[in-house]
Amino acid sequence: MSEKNLDNKNRWRNVIVAFRVSPEESDEINKRYKLCGYRLKQDFLLDSALYQKVEAKGNPLMLVQFRKNLQSIEMQLERLTQISEMDEELFTPIRTMLEILEGFERSDDGE
Repeated sequence: MSEKNLDNKNRWRNVIVAFRVSPEESDEINKRYKLCGYRLKQDFLLDSALYQKVEAKGNPLMLVQFRKNLQSIEMQLERLTQISEMDEELFTPIRTMLEILEGFERSDDGE
């Protein structure tokens, strides 16, 4: 059995919540929580489920993940010889990164 943990509000976290996702959805969740700068996937999923809002936490880890994603996209683009060869899946990480950057822009504007 897993160890009981206290959260930052001094509540016990000893209940397990689980759900099934496809491998592609799992990859997307993993990319998003890292791109948003969360240290723990648990925190990302809690914010997403409880508040229907995920805030990016700018930190060095986030920048590393952005760099890795951009390098991966660059490699995929370099392999293309025609625009018709581009897969729609290539746009998913690009959209995610843009959403995160737009969130930072809104918070800077005071929205």
